[in-house]
Amino acid sequence: MRRKRKNAYKFGDKKHSKRGKISLLLAALSLLAGIVMIGISIQNGGNANPYIGSAGLFALMVSFASLLMGFVSLGEDSYKLFPVLGSVCSGLALAGWVAIYVLGFY
Repeated sequence: MRRKRKNAYKFGDKKHSKRGKISLLLAALSLLAGIVMIGISIQNGGNANPYIGSAGLFALMVSFASLLMGFVSLGEDSYKLFPVLGSVCSGLALAGWVAIYVLGFY
């Protein structure tokens, strides 16, 4: 009979969360869209057309959906790397988008 090693690790059937990966991907896309839109606005001297504004509003909604998906994926029985990264990145993206829109009113 084989003797079991004292420090043998068993990780079980845990996998990385698909919702967490999607949340991180959507947050990264929202941040990338923000960088591109800011660059376009700078090239136009601070005057961007309404399509850029509506794309920014869409990116705001995407970051909010990404934040919700990240929070939902935190409750799954899986590794927490992607859900935490997705939640943090989408929270930062959402805060950035809200700051841009609040500063736009002043």
